[in-house]
Amino acid sequence: MTEIITGERRAAIDPLKFSQPLGAALVFLGLADSLPIMHGSQGCASFAKALLTRHFNEPIPLQTTAISEVTAVMGSGEAMVATLDAIRKKQRPAIIGLLTTGVTEVSGEDIGGQLRTYLATWADADADTAPLIIGVSTPDFLGGLSDGWSAALEALIRAVVPAPMTAEAGSDAPTALIAASAPPAATLPAAPPAAASSAATMLAGAARAIPAAAPVTTTVPASPLSRRAGTTDEDVADRNLVAVLAGPALTAADLDEVAGLVRAFGLDPVLVPDLSASVDGHLAPAWQPTTTGGAGLAELRSLRRAGAVLVAGATAAPAGELLAARTGARLLHHRHLSGLTETDALVAELMAHTGRTAPEQVRRARARLADGLLDAHFVLGGVRVAIAGEPETLLAAGSLLRDVGAEIVTAVSPTPAPALADAPWAEVVIGDLTEFAERAQAAGAELVLGSSHARGIAERIGAAFLPIGFPIFDRLGTALAGTAGYAGSLRLLLDAANRVLDHGHAHARPGRPPLPASPGSAAAGHRAATEIPQQGRATAEPDELDNLFQESPC
Repeated sequence: MTEIITGERRAAIDPLKFSQPLGAALVFLGLADSLPIMHGSQGCASFAKALLTRHFNEPIPLQTTAISEVTAVMGSGEAMVATLDAIRKKQRPAIIGLLTTGVTEVSGEDIGGQLRTYLATWADADADTAPLIIGVSTPDFLGGLSDGWSAALEALIRAVVPAPMTAEAGSDAPTALIAASAPPAATLPAAPPAAASSAATMLAGAARAIPAAAPVTTTVPASPLSRRAGTTDEDVADRNLVAVLAGPALTAADLDEVAGLVRAFGLDPVLVPDLSASVDGHLAPAWQPTTTGGAGLAELRSLRRAGAVLVAGATAAPAGELLAARTGARLLHHRHLSGLTETDALVAELMAHTGRTAPEQVRRARARLADGLLDAHFVLGGVRVAIAGEPETLLAAGSLLRDVGAEIVTAVSPTPAPALADAPWAEVVIGDLTEFAERAQAAGAELVLGSSHARGIAERIGAAFLPIGFPIFDRLGTALAGTAGYAGSLRLLLDAANRVLDHGHAHARPGRPPLPASPGSAAAGHRAATEIPQQGRATAEPDELDNLFQESPC
């Protein structure tokens, strides 16, 4: 089992962590005609919007209730109501995500009660145009991006998939108000115990799908078509419908890859959230104040009929377990979908679910990855790798590089996560970019993987650099870089191998100054000790030799 080490510093010098509201906003950006609202100060939303815009190079629909110092002390309920009224009347989104922040969480307000009161005033009168409003507790002083993503996805499942009528009393605190002829109106957090007073407690039901005191266990039924008592004809399972609950490590290209793999077996995937249709780099026909793509309300309501639930990432596991428990669908759980082993396991599950053999295009993609693993092994085998990122990204990319013989010498995550305990290397450090830089240099890292903020670290220690994760703002095509499935795994492997090759060629050119390294430093000592002797070359330069070989009739 991997050892999880907490950094020694009590404060982050160069932060690696991003807030829960940012992660929750990403989930709502993957829903069609959606608009996330941060219930907090204007600066919180401004920073998040700027960061998301730089990463995706797309206009990001994100609003705020703009809480000031006065309203934070006197009460923010009126600001919340005014913002929701204005957005409903002007932007008219189909889905609204109301995300709390640190300002509203620490004030002690009954935000859940305020939301219930607000919804009760118009839900009946505006049933035909009522948006789906979901309140999510996302305090930015706890957890990080992955925690916010998990909380929002779990709250979304609670809103669109009602609990079975046979569920035990108290097992499902929130109640979804879903009109028969209208979109679901709201997810209402249940009244908390009288002793609870914080907003975090008031919205705990809407934010966490599986309470710590009453975990939901999922039993896979003998047939994915079975359903619990209390469901209607509209809830009859569709064997071909697969609910794909995605984690934050999957890019738009990854989501396309996973959806294509599911469709290859004749199944119909519903991606939640679907960032491949909203912030994938497409040119919208006209500007609109809400998202221009993603999973729509009709698709979200169809989740109750799913014949299988595919959890594509450890971050989506709580929501996947909840959905499988509520629908009785078969649960296909994967911590990540990078590499031959994980993708083969998914293909085997799809074969068992459909009773079909793997199609030719799937076999062809697998053969390419198998060959790529062999080719990349000669470049990446033994390379010392340092990687920093969200837990799911860390696990996916690190596991894939381990498959080709790379050595993970430094792995830093901004927040802890249960999935990190199963990482196939010795330890994971919970820390910031400063600690990542120190550990990577001390370990003599030769390849650095991380966000654009890690590029400077790679340059300082003289290592090759491959950008992955969030945010990436110094290169284009971020959404098109894949890491999942057969094709995505192959792209990541080839990118990593080519970065190592390019870095080696660049620093081996004749007349190029040596890498800066202090005498006696661990990095310098490691390079000296592990330097591979070079075979004697002819007098011609490498480029001239390449030309000679190309011209040779042999």
